Amino acid sequence: MKPLAMSNDALRGIDWDNLHGVLALGIDPAQQQCVASNAVSLAEAHFNPGAWFRAVYADDLLVGFVMLFDPTVPGAIASDPVEPTDMVLWRLMIDHRHQRQGFSRRTLDAVRGHIASLGRFRRLLTSYVPGPGGPKGFYFSYGFTETGRLWDNGTEVEIALLL
Repeated sequence: MKPLAMSNDALRGIDWDNLHGVLALGIDPAQQQCVASNAVSLAEAHFNPGAWFRAVYADDLLVGFVMLFDPTVPGAIASDPVEPTDMVLWRLMIDHRHQRQGFSRRTLDAVRGHIASLGRFRRLLTSYVPGPGGPKGFYFSYGFTETGRLWDNGTEVEIALLL
């Protein structure tokens, strides 16, 4: 069986046809403190014009969810101060059945491609909650570095974007 691949349409809009699949995606219990549920994320996105969210696919298999925050969208509501040249990775979750297969890395590659196409952002920010099951090691291996700021219960990290 060939491994699943992420294509150019790996980040797809969420609509009635895939909504329940996105809501059914889950994480390991040890990761519960690290990321909000997709239901909470979609509810937050509904009330925040700065949210940009997509279902993550490998071939035609739904494997995850990603959400960005764009502070330049009129009416965008930031919980922490964000510069207009910073895009925020608000949520990244890969279903527990598909973790450790490279989908998080490929999702970030696709997200960075999307952000580059907008042509106005210099950094991608996110945060992680320290502890077992957390994504700190993944973010560092991808090239993120700590900024020294704290967000809610998390540590902020950044990666430069090429303009």
